[in-house]
Amino acid sequence: LSKDVIFAVPHTSALGSLNYYANCGEIKNRGVELAVQASLVRTRDFEWIIGGNIARNESEVESLGNTSQLINSYSDGAQLVSRVGESPYQFYGYQTLGVFSTQAEADAANLVNQKGQAYQAGDIHFVDQNGDGRIDSKDRVSLGSAAPKYFGGFFTRISYKSFALSAEFSYSKGNQAYNGVRRSLESLSTFGNQSAAVVNRWSLEGQQTNIPRAQWNDPMGNNDFSDRWIEDASYLKFKRLMLTYHVPMRQNFIQSLSVWAAVNNVCTLTKYLGTDPEFSYNQSVLYQGVDAGLTPQSRSFQIGVKLNL
Repeated sequence: LSKDVIFAVPHTSALGSLNYYANCGEIKNRGVELAVQASLVRTRDFEWIIGGNIARNESEVESLGNTSQLINSYSDGAQLVSRVGESPYQFYGYQTLGVFSTQAEADAANLVNQKGQAYQAGDIHFVDQNGDGRIDSKDRVSLGSAAPKYFGGFFTRISYKSFALSAEFSYSKGNQAYNGVRRSLESLSTFGNQSAAVVNRWSLEGQQTNIPRAQWNDPMGNNDFSDRWIEDASYLKFKRLMLTYHVPMRQNFIQSLSVWAAVNNVCTLTKYLGTDPEFSYNQSVLYQGVDAGLTPQSRSFQIGVKLNL
């Protein structure tokens, strides 16, 4: 149990900032990690080694001082919520049920936005959590967090006489990400450039799509922070492939000499629609899992010589 944990406590911006930091939290952490390494085959000239690890960590807020909930906001209106009894810093927004395909569907839902405007065909069907017929801040719920359910890595190494080939992988499962880039490029509310995905926006009665109609300045709030912008950022990444040649040496003053070549960030398997699911926008916990358009990790090639005297 960690006590006096620093939390960003929101307050009025008239005081000069959106948050102040207070030692008001208590967080209980539970975790486990398992690592294994084995030599599957070993002969005089050949060896095959595999290994890996898997880790899991759960955090639960025990106390937030004199409140049971803290809500932090980003500059674009997205929010995070920390609640007693739950994991800290969860994404906080609206749940959606797709796009109203017909006017009849919109009329049947009988919903209005915060301004009292009725939703029409082509608008997002937000979930009315409290059943009052109005989509507003009272309907926001937790949408997951950037904390993975489990994560780790594994490797393999095959050596034959003076040659060795190794491969390293990393993975993460169950972590959510806020794709702020996609939210900007699918907003359909300004004259700014948009992604090719908006070609499939709603434009005809009865059209089945997950992208709402285009409206200047988004009067209905279709672009509001919701699960539309929260994505599963689980991934399996081929981190490094390396080939090494150990040069046979007979000189007494040289202990060993090896030449190697490596490829980094070989490939990534993921359903995440952003450029790279492995990112950190900022060191602050408030920005973990927020994709605001960082440069993705690029594939790189290396060669080198290792000399031990």
